[in-house]
Amino acid sequence: MRKIKLMPDTPFSTNCDISVYDITDGSEKKRCKIKIEYAEFDIDQMKKKGDTKEEVLQNYKSLIYDTVKYYIKDDWECVDNYDSILKIIDEKICKYF
Repeated sequence: MRKIKLMPDTPFSTNCDISVYDITDGSEKKRCKIKIEYAEFDIDQMKKKGDTKEEVLQNYKSLIYDTVKYYIKDDWECVDNYDSILKIIDEKICKYF
């Protein structure tokens, strides 16, 4: 299992880029960069399925995990910043609930 550090860039009102670093071997190696989009349209799609705010946040957590897993081709655990990224998303989507 890989040890991963996530580093958010400055968040925008509708999206945030996240740099993904592999720190398994003790050194930081940038693996990829992903974009998480949380525009009103994206949130409305989840709300139409009946998702609550907590479920939407869980969807984003799963989306981040699955996307990183796809790019690094391995299971991973976050050792830094998962909560801060979810907090950014939470702050940006609260106006839609």
